[in-house]
Amino acid sequence: MAEKIRSESKREMLTRAAVDLAHRQGYRKTTLADLAASAEVPLGNIYYYFKSKDDIGAAILSRRAEEFAQLQAQMAKMSDPLQRLIAFVEMTIANAPIVAEHGCPLGTLSGEMRKEGGSLAERSTALLADPMSWMARQFAKMGRAADADDLALQLQSSLQGASLLAQSLGRADLLEREGRRLIGWLSGLEPGRG
Repeated sequence: MAEKIRSESKREMLTRAAVDLAHRQGYRKTTLADLAASAEVPLGNIYYYFKSKDDIGAAILSRRAEEFAQLQAQMAKMSDPLQRLIAFVEMTIANAPIVAEHGCPLGTLSGEMRKEGGSLAERSTALLADPMSWMARQFAKMGRAADADDLALQLQSSLQGASLLAQSLGRADLLEREGRRLIGWLSGLEPGRG
């Protein structure tokens, strides 16, 4: 039992390190040696937990999916779908300095894995598609079912575009400004306003 717990904790350490490294330096550039050094695990031990780099990629995708599921559960505690959407944008604004330095953790990883191709490419689409579907559900709950998908596309496109500009230009303020504009736009969609 103790060995299983140690095994899970080492795998957890490796997964956390892989998620961090993939965001900071990119999935493609992250080597097994980088992962071993970051997790403070001997290089040869990585193969005990992950048989290939694709297995590491799958673990990263699973972790990002878990993180989004946790975020959804946290947001579900808010009774108002508009407030959920605003909270999502506010979270993005709060992360603007990190995004300006390393890119959007979901958008950058998804784009990189799509370029790699293979089995991870298809799975990586969920990184952006799942949040966009969640956004569409929030818009539908606001009484905007007829254009919920279009509104979700607009919100996701604006956030991803501003994230790319913030990273490319090294300017967190661009994402912050776009985030504030989006909050105003979302507030204007509330029934009875506008």
